[in-house]
Amino acid sequence: MTVLLTGGAGFIGQHLARKLTEVRFDVAALDLLHPQVHADPEAARRAFPGPVLVGDVADRTIWTTANAEVRRVEALVHLAAETGTGQSMYEVDRYHRVNVDGTRRAAEFAVGHGIPLLVMSSRAVYGEGRYECRDHRPTFGRPCCDAATPAPSREDDPHHPVSVYGETKSLAESVATAVCGDRVPLTVVRPQNVIGPGQALHNPYTGVLAAFLAMLREQRPLTIYGDGHQTRDFVHVDDLAALLTHLVSAPPVPGDPLVLNSGTGVRTSLVELAGLAGDAAPVPTAGIVHVEVHRAGDIEHACADLTRLTSVGAPRPAHSTAQAVHDFVRASWDRPGVAASAWDHALGELGERGLTS
Repeated sequence: MTVLLTGGAGFIGQHLARKLTEVRFDVAALDLLHPQVHADPEAARRAFPGPVLVGDVADRTIWTTANAEVRRVEALVHLAAETGTGQSMYEVDRYHRVNVDGTRRAAEFAVGHGIPLLVMSSRAVYGEGRYECRDHRPTFGRPCCDAATPAPSREDDPHHPVSVYGETKSLAESVATAVCGDRVPLTVVRPQNVIGPGQALHNPYTGVLAAFLAMLREQRPLTIYGDGHQTRDFVHVDDLAALLTHLVSAPPVPGDPLVLNSGTGVRTSLVELAGLAGDAAPVPTAGIVHVEVHRAGDIEHACADLTRLTSVGAPRPAHSTAQAVHDFVRASWDRPGVAASAWDHALGELGERGLTS
């Protein structure tokens, strides 16, 4: 049985492919090998444990080629996406084309072959997510009053994306659901912030942890936008890969899509994250510097509710945030990456476009 992974040569795809081969699946990848994602596209191709078809998931013709070149495809995992929150605010057409049209093509391929589809969505569909209050009902997207506190997002919570990226992921879910209908099994996974060995170190449009690593290596103070109270839920890439492998092996009934969060269910503030990164670094840290800026598309809080994941018997995360950060820093320390100034330049670019305040 061959599992076709779009975006398979990327960070998550490589980990998932290795997990799948460990349980005796064959794997193939459809990946554009875009230089923004892949510092060394040929190395990414060589690292993938199966054939890699190079192409754009939004292009109908590449799916015809995939049909001809990849034999016995019995499941499709759609990972390919444009993922930069800030960049999405000005590369609107590009993000819609890849994230929405690409998902439509993937769903059409799955239906045409009568195979299960697993779609990677994002916690970005929730936007600011769920708030709970002792005096009022839960609210979504913003707190009802000063007494409200952020709460973990549940799969049935309404979507309130605040970035173009989040909007495209929400639309992609709707497209996949409409195309698959009751014809093929559909699973949708909404991961929180995925971290771990193999994460891109040269892309300043995603990943605060990669920015911290670059600053630590240069022994620069770690730059945090705002006061650092913002919280995220950081999940180890191995835990996400284990979940996806389980879901490939256990698709739902056609017409009854399974939507699951992926995370740890534990909030970590950016100040705490900086501390964990510093603890894992093999050199002394230079402290933290705060920059009072807000980037369009940013949110204050995010965390996953894992009640449904547990109830369906899917594997819970095995790594803590501290373990995930340690694994990332130690595995990445000697890998090539861009200078910390790349994140300064990315912030400046957003400012020039009027997307900071």
